[in-house]
Amino acid sequence: MTSDFAPPADLADRVSRVWRRSGELPAALPQPSVDLLVFADGSLWLTGPETEARTGSLTEPLTGVRLRPGTCASVLGIAADEVPLTGMPFPGSGLADGLRALRAPARPADRAIGQVLQAMRAAPGASVSHHAAAVGLSERQLRRRFLVAVGLSPKAYARVVRLHRAMALARSSSVPDWAEIAVRSGFYDQPHMIAEFRRAVGSSCVRFFQAAAVGG
Repeated sequence: MTSDFAPPADLADRVSRVWRRSGELPAALPQPSVDLLVFADGSLWLTGPETEARTGSLTEPLTGVRLRPGTCASVLGIAADEVPLTGMPFPGSGLADGLRALRAPARPADRAIGQVLQAMRAAPGASVSHHAAAVGLSERQLRRRFLVAVGLSPKAYARVVRLHRAMALARSSSVPDWAEIAVRSGFYDQPHMIAEFRRAVGSSCVRFFQAAAVGG
């Protein structure tokens, strides 16, 4: 079972969604975000951003709070690249404690990284050097600050963004034109897109699209 909810209104700038999962995990794209997990016993964990989809099933219901890029560092005081993919314990117990922690006063956000994230979503095929130059940083500076805010390198984050862009375009069409979708999503070509989907979700974009449609 899969459910997604809008975040509390006062946390909308720090949290993108609250989700609940139980049983078999559905076909899903990797999420390039830090999640605050709430287990059935109330324990809290932070898990790092994904570049490959998780598979399997859950023995107990799981709730997650998906953090926007920068929230982990600016609000929780933890650099996103210090949060392992496998997770780390977080103080408190239950969803209320987790949300309370996310309401703490925040340090100023990294505006340059915010600009790059927005540009990446608009043009996921642009090079890292292009994004760095646009905000007056070297590629090395951009990578270091991006890792702190996001938990992934700019290249890794852009790869996941391209996958999400491709699926959004496919869902917006009654008959997806995969060659056109590849170009519009920032891939070199359709074979490049197919290879990236296989690496991230274990199947081609077409098979993943069909499986996700069946799973709802």
